[in-house]
Amino acid sequence: MKILIVHNFYQTRGGEDVVVEAEGRLLRERGHEVEFFTVRNDDIDTWWKKAWVGLFTIYNPWAAARLTGKLRSCRPDVVHVHNFFPQLSPSIFRACHAAGVPVVMTLHNFRILCPTAFLFHDDKLREQSLKRSAFWTVRYATYRGSKAATAVVAAMVDIHKWIGTWRRDVDRFIALTEFAKEKFIEGGLPADRIVVKGNALADPKATAAWIDGPRRGALYVGRLGPEKGIANLLEAWKGFDYPLRIVGDGPLREECERAQSEHITYLGRMTQHEVYAEMRRAAFLVMPSVWYEMFPMTLVEAFANELPVLASRLGALRSLLDEGITGLAFDPTLPADLRATAERAIADPEKLAEMGAHGRVLYENLYSTDINYLKLMRTYAMVIESFSRGAFAAPDDMTTIGFGGM
Repeated sequence: MKILIVHNFYQTRGGEDVVVEAEGRLLRERGHEVEFFTVRNDDIDTWWKKAWVGLFTIYNPWAAARLTGKLRSCRPDVVHVHNFFPQLSPSIFRACHAAGVPVVMTLHNFRILCPTAFLFHDDKLREQSLKRSAFWTVRYATYRGSKAATAVVAAMVDIHKWIGTWRRDVDRFIALTEFAKEKFIEGGLPADRIVVKGNALADPKATAAWIDGPRRGALYVGRLGPEKGIANLLEAWKGFDYPLRIVGDGPLREECERAQSEHITYLGRMTQHEVYAEMRRAAFLVMPSVWYEMFPMTLVEAFANELPVLASRLGALRSLLDEGITGLAFDPTLPADLRATAERAIADPEKLAEMGAHGRVLYENLYSTDINYLKLMRTYAMVIESFSRGAFAAPDDMTTIGFGGM
């Protein structure tokens, strides 16, 4: 099979970029012909380039034309889009169909429904855009702190809802979790065109030396931002006589450095192999997020490393974590509940070991590269077959994705 992967790389390399590259490698390793059509946000390095991108965020005919040329030259069986924002724009989806090629899109965030991308702003969950116009975000300058830039993104969201781009020009969406699927359906995407497939992780046992030994201490791995519940984590650990090791970087780095004590250690950034080593010596991972996580790879890494997880009882984490089987959950708004949950886990090391073993089984059954590959190929085959039959013709009534007032 020939697959064309389309992606707008971010200015700061993140998990989504890593997933795109890993999925491309996986397909090539399995014998498929894979080509890429990409742009990079680090190329937007002058004021006039920023202005140009902003001008064509809603619809970029030049990006559509370039992609059309690529489609003619490589003739793929299917196009897989990961991120089109901001340089490629939704124009690329119409270009694919005009060239007679079906399109799959992985929904890594909620950008097509809301300029905030994660339904979160000013330390609060905000879901207004699911049912209403996205222009409420302009008042708060939710995109890069700019009202003008936010207005452009809000216009992109509302216009493509209104004209039915997502119903007409995308043949299958991949949501990363059941929770995300429900939110996208709530926002107007067609339920019968959304499949759920999480991201894959290469087996740590195959990529690094595996060392079994005694486990002790709590571990946090991730971005040090307010959306990750760092403040609640540090509050829960005040006076707590149990080690907590923090890995990561971000705007709350200084708070983590100041919080260091006999029981709290800030380790800074670490490589994946170093993180895995930390995971194999910790007793449990803590994920105190206060926003809707899309698909935290840290959670899957913990499962693969037989590390139980203590996570917020919120959003996708509720469905990804099998409470009492692969970990424990707590109220993300209450540091006291996080601490009580940690104390309960510490008091039963045998249960922790049991949950870690269950996490490993879950990884092998759902998130290994073999399982991910099979799910991806089923999705491609389904889309190619349906597209050949014209099964995804545009609905007659495009108002079904309409929205109410501001």
